[in-house]
Amino acid sequence: MTAGEIADRFSCSWPTTTRHLRVLEDAGLVRVEQRGRERVYRLGTARLLGVTTSWLRWFRTGRVVPPAVRRRHVTVRARTRRPRPRVPR
Repeated sequence: MTAGEIADRFSCSWPTTTRHLRVLEDAGLVRVEQRGRERVYRLGTARLLGVTTSWLRWFRTGRVVPPAVRRRHVTVRARTRRPRPRVPR
């Protein structure tokens, strides 16, 4: 699919979609094929399977949350504990 086709499916702008696709491409989760002026995106199924398999392995070993996700969760929780500014009514 092209970036425009993907953007239409998710109701996102084209620039936002291409930025996300570039990150996925850098991670090896998406492959890109140049067809004339268009770039056609495909899932990198081998890489995606490897990532999901290793992630799911954490659950089989009895751990509840993989360390990378746990660190991210702690970071998000720390951010949400900051006092929020009060808006005058």
